[in-house]
Amino acid sequence: MATMKKTISVNGNLVNYNLTYRDQKNLVLKVRDGQICISAPVRANDWDIEQIIYKNYHTINKYQISYDVHLKYDLYGNHPWIKIFDQKINVVFSTDNIHPKLINNELHIKNYLNLDEQIAKIYTFLAKQYKNWFINQTGQWASLMNLHFKNLSLKAMTTKWGVCYPQTQKIMYNIKLIHFKPEIIDYVIVHELTHLEFPNHSKDFWRRVEKFLPHYRELSKELNQPGA
Repeated sequence: MATMKKTISVNGNLVNYNLTYRDQKNLVLKVRDGQICISAPVRANDWDIEQIIYKNYHTINKYQISYDVHLKYDLYGNHPWIKIFDQKINVVFSTDNIHPKLINNELHIKNYLNLDEQIAKIYTFLAKQYKNWFINQTGQWASLMNLHFKNLSLKAMTTKWGVCYPQTQKIMYNIKLIHFKPEIIDYVIVHELTHLEFPNHSKDFWRRVEKFLPHYRELSKELNQPGA
């Protein structure tokens, strides 16, 4: 049967999904290449179909972010590369036990012969290498917004691009942001800094974000677009 493209709102985010009705008993949800695909019985109602997305949104978001990030590097192709600030740089693997380093726009690192370990080592290096960049960028925005933060850290996360702890004035960024252009990262910085004033996503929160980034909706869409 024909597949329909549909959209619902979950936690204020527009979620696109592909819906196909089939001769079957149960609803089946899968995430393929970052796209949500639902196979439903012919007589299934819209409420039941949407509920399966609501109930599984956390897991869906996790897989979509994982898919997005995997398009930001190719470590085992003929010419390994990774994107830093949306620009491809070559990755050079070594059989020696070397410390990771950036040389002439190339990332030199030991070959760990395991994708999960390899990318974990790369993110650990990039978090140390670019921490000062994130501190300086956040500091510039904090000054402009008349805000203050005390601590900043970077780590690989699976479901969030950033976290703010208003009580301790601590901000944590997902190091996977390093793959995106600086304008996209600025949106996450302004977003998390705004949480120092507004812990929730109230109308006042979004008005504050919009004051400093009038085009924040476009930046957010680009950041969270499957396949970006």
